[in-house]
Amino acid sequence: MLENQEVKLKGSALLDHQGRYVLSLGYQETVLLQILQNQADKPASLTLSIPGEPKHGLLHLNKLSFNTGKTKTKIKTAYRQGKFRFDLNVDMSIWLTERLFPYDMRKKRKELENTIAGQMQKEFETLIGKIKRKRIDPFGFGLNARAYEYNAFKKAEDRWGKYSASRTFMFRFR
Repeated sequence: MLENQEVKLKGSALLDHQGRYVLSLGYQETVLLQILQNQADKPASLTLSIPGEPKHGLLHLNKLSFNTGKTKTKIKTAYRQGKFRFDLNVDMSIWLTERLFPYDMRKKRKELENTIAGQMQKEFETLIGKIKRKRIDPFGFGLNARAYEYNAFKKAEDRWGKYSASRTFMFRFR
């Protein structure tokens, strides 16, 4: 028997509204899911590929890793022209822990922040697309739609998993 040991989350299994298994997420995708659910209350480590940086040798030298700090996600919900729109604003502090390529942090700090924000946006869009194809909503977009656009949501409620919705993102890092 193991005593004083913590269980650590390494991934997630997603279920449909009837409790049936639909999809598994790895560690990084689980962290992204928690951020979108506004439940990222503990620091997590993420690794991103930075486009335009060299890749050669045994190591992929275009990678950087960071730890997340305080994270706050706000979702604005709107319904226009027959579509729901969810504007996601993720405000996150990060600490770089590893950078496997040369970079002048003093002169190009803001450029790197913008690159990280762009890569995070791609990661979120990929995750949302993967989950949307499975017709589930672990993010709670349906709850936001019901709360802020009730009449439109009632019309789409029975087919919410199939509903076509556009999403835009805005990231701000500190």
